[in-house]
Amino acid sequence: MKKIVLLLTISLLGAYYCISQELQTNYIFNTNYKDKSTTISYKEGYKIKVINILPSSDGNEKNDTIIFTVNKFHTDTTGDSGYKLNRLLYEKDDAIINHNMSRKDFNTYTNPIYPFFRGVRAGFYTIPFKIRISDFDFEQNINFGMNIGFQFRFNKKIEDRWLYEPSIGIGLSSINLSNKNSDVTEERTASAFSTSFGLILHFDKNINLGIFSGLDFLGNNDKEVNWKYNKKPWLGIGINIGFSLSEGKGNGSDNVAPNPN
Repeated sequence: MKKIVLLLTISLLGAYYCISQELQTNYIFNTNYKDKSTTISYKEGYKIKVINILPSSDGNEKNDTIIFTVNKFHTDTTGDSGYKLNRLLYEKDDAIINHNMSRKDFNTYTNPIYPFFRGVRAGFYTIPFKIRISDFDFEQNINFGMNIGFQFRFNKKIEDRWLYEPSIGIGLSSINLSNKNSDVTEERTASAFSTSFGLILHFDKNINLGIFSGLDFLGNNDKEVNWKYNKKPWLGIGINIGFSLSEGKGNGSDNVAPNPN
């Protein structure tokens, strides 16, 4: 149990350090912004790509310089003439123009197209077997419940793969009682309320692996059987089927990262 808690803690701490800007990551302006030093105006919705980060000479991270390019596929409507590229923003003499902002302004006026936090998800899960940690006993188990997870990206360049999801859940378990694990004289099944927490790794839209741990609480009608695993921790591999409750900005299923070239 302690190892699982430690694993989740390390995952969340690692997630915290991933919030900073990443090279080659796509961002979007969340409001109109005019650079006073260059008088260049950037409009809400401009898509950009971070290509370099220059540390500040005074050691203040907020004053780091973020170097970026503007996605040349973004265009402005200019009256009845349709769409027209602004060479001041995209290229000059066939060379790509680099733009820069302080990290402080960059954090204020832009958001990642694929944010670090992807959203909250609720889903049904089943755990086909459990390992009873108290004496390392394998137990086939019918377990069905519902969990809530908080999805984070390992890489903000990728929309819906390589995600990790700390989760908590509740459910019902079917417990096999026998004279080896309880005081019953004949084998039978009982129901238990199950709590769980775990970590789900999403390698792909359709491939995920969940590692769960939790406790089973036998119902009042069966407490007298003295089931030896009652209220004791277990470890299991989970199969999760989820659906989104909420997602960060720009995470729709039809949202595709812009071509940076």
